Parts: sequence; structure tokens; C-alpha cells
Amino acid sequence: MSKTYWDYIPPKDSELVPWGSNFNSKVSVNASRWGIPLEEVTEVQTAYDVFVPLHKKADSPDSTTVIVAEKNVARKNYVTLVRAMVGFRLKNPIITDAERLDMGLHVHDTTPTTIDVPTTHPVLLIEILDFRRLKVSFKDQNTTSKAKPYGVVGAVFKSIVLDAPATDYSVLTNSIMVTRTPKIFEFTEDERTKVFSIAACWQNEKGQTGPWCEIVSVIIP
Repeated sequence: MSKTYWDYIPPKDSELVPWGSNFNSKVSVNASRWGIPLEEVTEVQTAYDVFVPLHKKADSPDSTTVIVAEKNVARKNYVTLVRAMVGFRLKNPIITDAERLDMGLHVHDTTPTTIDVPTTHPVLLIEILDFRRLKVSFKDQNTTSKAKPYGVVGAVFKSIVLDAPATDYSVLTNSIMVTRTPKIFEFTEDERTKVFSIAACWQNEKGQTGPWCEIVSVIIP
């Protein structure tokens, strides 16, 4: 069983390496049963694989300030992806408390908290970056800053690529959790000139979601 930290993310890099190895392994083995898309599992593992060798270099006698800075960025990227997965995919009730503890996580909070269900929604802004690349920025409908509402982990994005703009939320079958704005979407050559439709809602630390924003559509360049 993995050691569980107060924040569940180990504070030291030397502790994050074995913790992350155990977490990634448990997620990979159970991804299908827990309903976690393979691409999200791969994204987390890839970020971990970038962090580990940089940690070793940063911890060596030949370390430099540049290497340490790169390691810090890699750690932040990995931790961000882990938190997003824990806050979204690992809220699945099929996962037992014993399995969460085995991953080094905390068990479900059984005491009342002051975190409410989100009542506002994100506002989406889509910008064309290049061929087959779009940038989706988001903020709360009641603020001009990038700050998320209190207790919110991130935005749940649901999207689809079709021949025409989507008008029904039920057809938005691709779902991801995004914790930082903006999010870059990349497409295949075959998807060019088709229509990318997307909507978003806030999700809090309890896994509760708020209202969805209107569906936004754009032609893929």
C-alpha cells in the first residue's frame, strides 16, 4: 500500500517518484474498469516519464539551475495532470476506499463541508492558432480574471467533431477535465474543414458539476 500524504501529493521529489510509479501503475491496470480513457492514462504516464529523469539530473552533482528549473516545470505538469484525474475520473463510485488508499489517495470525505455546487458556468473563447490547432480559453461568467470559483477543481469539457455545428449536448461524447486555461486542441488532416463543437461546466472538489455553458462551434482550420 502506498503512503498517503496530507495533500496526497508527496512534498519531496524523491517521494513523488515512487508515489507516482505506484499511482500510474494502479490507474493503468484499472483504467478500463474505472472508465478512464487510454489517452488520459498515457498523458499522465508521459508527464511522469519526463519528470523522473530530470529529477535524477537535478539531484546529481552535475545539476545546474537550468536543469532544476526544467525539473520543476516537469513536476508541476505531472502533478497538475494527476490532480485533474483524481478530481474527475477517480471520483467514480465504483472505486473503493481501499483502492484509493492503495493509490496513495485520501478516502471520500464523509463530513459536511462549505463547498457548494457550482452555480455559474465557464465562458469559452476559441482562437485559431494554426492549421489543425485551436486554443480554447475559459473564465467564469461573473469575472474578468482567470480565477476559478471557490472550491472548483477545473472545467469539464465535452466536445465533438462533426460535419455541422452540434445543437444537442448529448452528442458531445468526448469528455476531459481541464484545470488550467488555455487548452490546446489538435486535429487530424481528415478533420480539417469540419466543425468542432464544445461546451463546458465547472466541477468542484466533491465531483459535483454546475450548469453548462452554451455550445460553441468553429470550423477546424
